[in-house]
Amino acid sequence: MPGPGRPQRWHEIEDDFRVLIIADPGAGKTFEAQTRARKIKERGRHAFFIRIEKIDANFDQAFEVGTAAEFASWLASTEEAWFFLDSVDEAQLETPRALEDAVRIFGAKIHAALERARIFITSREDAWRALPDQTLIEQHLPYGEPAPAESDNDTSRDIDATLKLFRLAGLSENEIALFAGHYGVSDVSDFVDAIKRANLLSLAERPFDLKALIRVWIADHRLGSRFEVLQRMIALQLEPLSAVTAAMRFDVTKMRDGARMLAGAVMMTGKAVICLPDGVHSADRIDPRVLLTDWNDGEIAALLRTGLFDDIVYTSVRFRHREIRELLSAEWTNALLNKPGNRPRVEYLFFRDSYGEEIIVPRMRPTLAWLILLDDAVREKALALAPEIASEGGDPSRLPLDVRQTMLRDIAERIATGKEG
Repeated sequence: MPGPGRPQRWHEIEDDFRVLIIADPGAGKTFEAQTRARKIKERGRHAFFIRIEKIDANFDQAFEVGTAAEFASWLASTEEAWFFLDSVDEAQLETPRALEDAVRIFGAKIHAALERARIFITSREDAWRALPDQTLIEQHLPYGEPAPAESDNDTSRDIDATLKLFRLAGLSENEIALFAGHYGVSDVSDFVDAIKRANLLSLAERPFDLKALIRVWIADHRLGSRFEVLQRMIALQLEPLSAVTAAMRFDVTKMRDGARMLAGAVMMTGKAVICLPDGVHSADRIDPRVLLTDWNDGEIAALLRTGLFDDIVYTSVRFRHREIRELLSAEWTNALLNKPGNRPRVEYLFFRDSYGEEIIVPRMRPTLAWLILLDDAVREKALALAPEIASEGGDPSRLPLDVRQTMLRDIAERIATGKEG
């Protein structure tokens, strides 16, 4: 919804021209966008779902709902089309200019039919840069709504300079209970109470995370802290998904080590896409064979088919859950820190000197929020530079009490003196 007021449903915003959908990770924005594109297609209209980071010179291969042929047919027509572009934050993981390049290419492709295109863009809130990104959209995807016409022949358009912003709402407590009952929880009230006691409502209101919480509850009949829950989710998602992979009996410890290394590679390179061993390899994808040198192709393929990763798209996968990916990358980094002689080089990945002032490398902040739970020296250094980092992710409840008290004092002092982060 664009601001305080009555929540709006998809059918109420479907005829807007340019819309930004903001959502938390795991809230289901990709599922919602894909589903909406399919529903519009089922009504006999032109609709397309495209991952923003796939928009490049090979544009014809970017469609996941709709096809290149259907796109060409729409361009040649006089009809409207709905485009769901997902997702700004994943695009920004590729290169700093990935979003700009994708929007520019997409704008050029639909240039002749801009006024017939209704475009919906999804993003995490912290990935959307309000002024530069909105300016980018307005420059390459100019839009407008029909102005009241004085005659049937009047085709003038009133350009609305404001991109309409909506937030994808999370599940309510009643919806969480309904969802849990549907997915096999018999003691729904106990489950919801456990979520609230563990302060996990922020996870439970996101459908993907709620499914994982349900798996943990059914398996253990208890929920711990966020850190404990994510650890348990990792263990459950590493279990084989099919009889074929189960029969291979891979070492679960080895698989977790492999997942950690791949998560570290995503963190280091900014490349979110991981190619299957028999897939199409390219410079914008991580080749796991380069990292997992003592693994055979079957083992790598089995790992990439566990629940830690999304369904296979174009012979590649990505981590399904960003927080789990960040926790795994922190575990990988922590293992490197504990190897003799590695600490200075590893810490340099996170802390740099800029014009005589020590700073935290921006890309590393999500991983650092978890790493401060695992390494005391890194924690002291990070919180001295930016105490607010402990509240940006990770699990602050796992920090020692004296650290939490100091952190809150530092944050309060920064706010009071106008020096906050």
